[in-house]
Amino acid sequence: MTHYALNKCIFDHLRRLEDPDQNRAPDDIVTEGYDLDEAELAAVKNNDVAAFHDLAVHPVLINGYNRANGWKRADYKKLFRADQIAAAEATEGVRWQKS
Repeated sequence: MTHYALNKCIFDHLRRLEDPDQNRAPDDIVTEGYDLDEAELAAVKNNDVAAFHDLAVHPVLINGYNRANGWKRADYKKLFRADQIAAAEATEGVRWQKS
């Protein structure tokens, strides 16, 4: 199983949110047309960012998804499990997190 479909689904969702011709809410994600399994569909339906991490969604997409929902890093950091937070803190200070 590849995780491409879920990454593509979230990427396309973020692009739709940027399109002024699309009238979409941040939690109005389109899943039709993507080969998502039950766990991936449940993660999308429940806005489960911890599951996104487990399902190998790219961290930049997770960050964009959370910010599109209006969550600042301090807000959505609470949505991750303790082991995920520890792994993220181990990468603190990398260039893309400073901007």
